[in-house]
Amino acid sequence: MHRLSIALVVHDLHNHGGHSIYSKILADELSRRHDVAVFANHCERPPDAGWKYHHVRAWRSSALSTVHTFPLGLRSQSARLDRYQIRHTQGYCGNDPNVVTAHICVAAYLDSLQGASPRHRLSLKLMAAADSRFYGRFEGQVIAISRKIAGELQEFYGVQGPITVIPHGVNTARFKSRNRERHRVTTRRQLGIKEGEILALYAGDLTKAHTYLKALSAAAPNVRLAIVTSSRAYHWSSPNVQILPVTRELERYYAAADAFVFPTTYDAFGMVVLEAMAAGLPVFSSDRAGAAELIQSGKDGFVIALADWVDATVAGLRDPDLLRTIGAEAEMTASRYDWPTVVREVEQVYFKTAATPDSQ
Repeated sequence: MHRLSIALVVHDLHNHGGHSIYSKILADELSRRHDVAVFANHCERPPDAGWKYHHVRAWRSSALSTVHTFPLGLRSQSARLDRYQIRHTQGYCGNDPNVVTAHICVAAYLDSLQGASPRHRLSLKLMAAADSRFYGRFEGQVIAISRKIAGELQEFYGVQGPITVIPHGVNTARFKSRNRERHRVTTRRQLGIKEGEILALYAGDLTKAHTYLKALSAAAPNVRLAIVTSSRAYHWSSPNVQILPVTRELERYYAAADAFVFPTTYDAFGMVVLEAMAAGLPVFSSDRAGAAELIQSGKDGFVIALADWVDATVAGLRDPDLLRTIGAEAEMTASRYDWPTVVREVEQVYFKTAATPDSQ
């Protein structure tokens, strides 16, 4: 194994948010055996980090402004970037990468949206256009975080070359079911959940799930529903629903819950699905989440078409023995998707890239 020089390019690098966590884990792990630098606009770099950081200028007034100005800032770093054998970007970031990880297909997400404002749709259309131009001419290695994304890149952007699918990983030590012993009783008490009550948990953007969560809360009034979200819209009042702010201690809520519900209308992956599985929870997912590909429906979770999701989930939540059995299987499945495995698979893509003369 030879030592590589690796540049990781991402808008932001920190410990929360899918593509950012992914980039930080790659930087931390790969810097133990390779020369690694991170090019980002915002970066939370620990003092003892083994990788370098280079600031990239960008105008951050909106997601659209970031997408369009970050490449301009990256252009000023071109000479420095060109020194690296591996130039790995997270989606479209500009410059001349030879590896890209697709964390979303914006065009497919736009296609899935219902009821979005004209302004939001216009923003997504412009971002999708930038993505389409990038992938249309990109000739390097493409990594997709799910088979769903791989298929969407081919369908919406016409990607012709090979795509390596490497699902996200999970910190099994952080989310293991043993956390129940530490957090379950106190967290349920704080939420006012009585012994014997079933608690279903949702974490994520309400834009993509609120319709089905509302229907679930109405169809199963005896089930308590906790929703952890940063969404300011789509809130509603119901005796069996609590809407909670985002927390960096989500493992406490996994420990308190009896099931995880995820009726998303679109998710490229959905890291919370894998976290919930690692916590020993049965997941009731729609079939529109990339992470649902890791579930054997009926064995270690449930993957359900949205049209049937409410009825099927209500039926499943009525059976505590089934929830425990499926949850135990889910934890075993999640143990096969740890972050070190992801890093090793990405590293193999790097070695393949470095061995290809035209990629330099």
